[in-house]
Amino acid sequence: MKPIFFTKMEGTGNNFLIIDNRNGYLTVNVTEQTIPEFVKTLADSQLGAGSDGVILLEQSAEFPFEMRYFNRDGSEAVACLNGARCVIGFAYRLGLLKDKGKIASASGPIGYYYRGDIVSVEVSPPVDVKLNFSFTVARKKYNANFLRVGVPHCIIFVDDFKKLDVKKVGEAVRNHKTFKPEGTNVDFVKVDKDSIHVRTYERGVEDETLSCGSGALASAYIATKLFMVQSPVKCVTKGGEMNVTIKDKLYLEGPIKFVYDGVYYLD
Repeated sequence: MKPIFFTKMEGTGNNFLIIDNRNGYLTVNVTEQTIPEFVKTLADSQLGAGSDGVILLEQSAEFPFEMRYFNRDGSEAVACLNGARCVIGFAYRLGLLKDKGKIASASGPIGYYYRGDIVSVEVSPPVDVKLNFSFTVARKKYNANFLRVGVPHCIIFVDDFKKLDVKKVGEAVRNHKTFKPEGTNVDFVKVDKDSIHVRTYERGVEDETLSCGSGALASAYIATKLFMVQSPVKCVTKGGEMNVTIKDKLYLEGPIKFVYDGVYYLD
């Protein structure tokens, strides 16, 4: 059996298994073709450690490291902002980072500011922004907005969450023909004075998560564009609070936590 060492971390309830793969140890024992299956097993709460996603910390020629992100279902995504905040804390513990700088990701460089258990990430403004369109799900009309913050997000504003089945509606919207072929993350947002409450159905996890960093960022951006709130925006999720600041770039700040270090044994 071959040991694979990992660290479990969480950022406002969004949890990740992080593997230091700078020496290529994992990818020597797990081929590129079988990484998705490995991730699905490791992220499964019955067969592995259980998580929303798996992050590989890998070598980068230009930056201290590159983060490679995999969803719970084994699919690879170009970005995960709560994951980025956590892997920055992990890399800082390894002595790879200073308090401020940039890391590499498939979506491009991600700037960061490290302050102990609080980490802020800096990303470029979203693209493919589409405001105020509608579609029908199960004979109900939904007014929505769309944008990409590395990954796609559909933003739907709601009056409350009492009668909303986030998983059921989120799954239907995620797979709606409007967002074919890749699908979308779905954020349900309630505006409350100077803050927003966000619940997210995550593509790749295929369920509601306790929080989603890019979802909070996307929701705050749209809420400011529609003049519902002003920056900075407090984003309240089921897993905790984050703050979004919108300037020439976008900034997401929130807490991170080390949960435990572990070992997974490959057959």
